[in-house]
Amino acid sequence: NFIFNMKLVTKILIIFSLSIVHAYSACDFKVELGVKRKAFESLELTGPPLPLEYEDFDVYGILADDICPDQKLKEVAIEYKFLKDELVAINLIALNDDRNLVSESLIMMNYFKKNFGDFETPDNPRSYTGYEVIDKNNEFYVYGRIPNDDGIMDEQIYISNPELDTKLMDYMRNIEEQQFKAEQ
Repeated sequence: NFIFNMKLVTKILIIFSLSIVHAYSACDFKVELGVKRKAFESLELTGPPLPLEYEDFDVYGILADDICPDQKLKEVAIEYKFLKDELVAINLIALNDDRNLVSESLIMMNYFKKNFGDFETPDNPRSYTGYEVIDKNNEFYVYGRIPNDDGIMDEQIYISNPELDTKLMDYMRNIEEQQFKAEQ
């Protein structure tokens, strides 16, 4: 009887611990960084890319709840950023308005801390502004929370790796240089 009870307790603990791991796992973005555009589009996760003015750069957007409903990322968008034919970054963006309800709820901050790495915040975490960078498994995760000129909180999580981020930053720097020359 004791052995039966121990087996039962062990099974319950295993099931409980597996359910906790599942509940606290990060969002499955359905693709890995570096995936080719055709493979991404074949998944039919999103509609067509957002209309942008940059050649070779496309952004596909979707609500986070549509990709990872278990995370409770209400009013958060996911952007898949492609340079030429390659996924170079994934962005999570709080869809704040002038009341900053998404940022005030701390869902993005808590998601980042739980899934990518903890960082220090003031006693009132809602007053935090700044950036945090976590390097892990040859990827880096950037959490940013900065108010814009209108007082709307620009809160984002940026996911990339050194190689792909360098490609994106070089491309953006080139765009800025071209725009600067055009203004001269």
